[in-house]
Amino acid sequence: MLPKRRIQQLDIASRKGYDAIFNSNFLEDVPEAVEQYGCSRVLLLASKSLATTTDRISALQSALKSKLVHTKLGMGSHTPYADVRDLATSVQQLQIDCLVSVGSCSYSDASKIACLLAANLEPGFGVDEMEALVDSQRGIADTRDGQPLVARSCRLITVPTSLSASEWNAVSSAVNSQGKKQHFGRWEEGQPDLILMDPALAGTSPERLWLSSGVRCVDHCAELLCNPLSSEAGFEGVQAHAENGLRCMIIGLTQYKTAKSKKPAQQPDDESLLRAISESQYGSREALTGLLVWRVPMGPSHAIGHQLGSVAHVMHGITSCIMLAPVLRWQAAHLSLPHYKNAQTRILEIFNEALGWQESSAANAIEKFVKTLGLSTTLQEVNVISDEQVEEIAEKTMTDVWGGGKRQMEFEDVMEVLNMARA
Repeated sequence: MLPKRRIQQLDIASRKGYDAIFNSNFLEDVPEAVEQYGCSRVLLLASKSLATTTDRISALQSALKSKLVHTKLGMGSHTPYADVRDLATSVQQLQIDCLVSVGSCSYSDASKIACLLAANLEPGFGVDEMEALVDSQRGIADTRDGQPLVARSCRLITVPTSLSASEWNAVSSAVNSQGKKQHFGRWEEGQPDLILMDPALAGTSPERLWLSSGVRCVDHCAELLCNPLSSEAGFEGVQAHAENGLRCMIIGLTQYKTAKSKKPAQQPDDESLLRAISESQYGSREALTGLLVWRVPMGPSHAIGHQLGSVAHVMHGITSCIMLAPVLRWQAAHLSLPHYKNAQTRILEIFNEALGWQESSAANAIEKFVKTLGLSTTLQEVNVISDEQVEEIAEKTMTDVWGGGKRQMEFEDVMEVLNMARA
């Protein structure tokens, strides 16, 4: 059994009192936290597949005893408004004082947004009221009538089962009825009260979900390193965390794939598998630290990926598997600022050092890495083949909040990248 390690989520003032436990046993740590918070009305949002294929959710229900008021199983891919609205309504109507989320990023995003909406919108609100909160120019909802949104009133515990790392972020995303991904929350508040990283629970996740969400963390690291802000004075920590996160993800995902490939297949509690998962879970925190501490934004791969997900229903991690390498190729060909060349050189060095490769470019290394994990690298593989779909993705990308600060690409550039990814 790996030793538990409790740390502050991030080393910033706004996260004081907000912790994460690595190598957690969520069946022990969730009830203990609920008791510590003095909560008595718990809503459990949990993965439907986890509930039907394992005994972990029923075990948690038993552990929470009479404090558990309601369980909701399942969440739509990319967190649809309607599902978030239903969850927020339950929080309001059932007077929930603690929401526990067990699942991938759609679950943690839904939980954060639902708690926020429950505190800011009147009972009985609909998806139109949700959309009215969004600043259409910035693609984010963080104010109402010119004032910051009020903080949530209920506690929130997240137990992630993927590596998408949304649990570390106070800002979350959901998809409106037009298929546009919108963002909710404020940097200063909205993060979970407690994040529980349980390797044994994560070991029950489908292999494709785990690996692809890990590639999303690779995407986080690469785009932070490629952002010119990361080399400016006062932002030195961004590169250190992103490079460490990239190493953790490369090593952790490779070891995970190796452990899963053994015959007979490794069990979720196999120590070599648990160590690989734990390494990746820590890497997921490192991958987002540059964004969350220094506010260095992600870039075009995230912006395009968000809309690829919402328009074509491609899962979060797979969007990174497909878009990151073409974005890096476009940047290498079109952006003259020396920072981009230096950043891609460093990304390439980390891949070659960690895996003993001799690849010639960051884009090639990432594409090869994704293929070794057995994941998709083209739009064709996820059935995005029509010109209409590709153009819609490009159009919606232009107003995505993760454009990377000062916009790097115009519509024609996004189309060029998408066309690179087609085959």
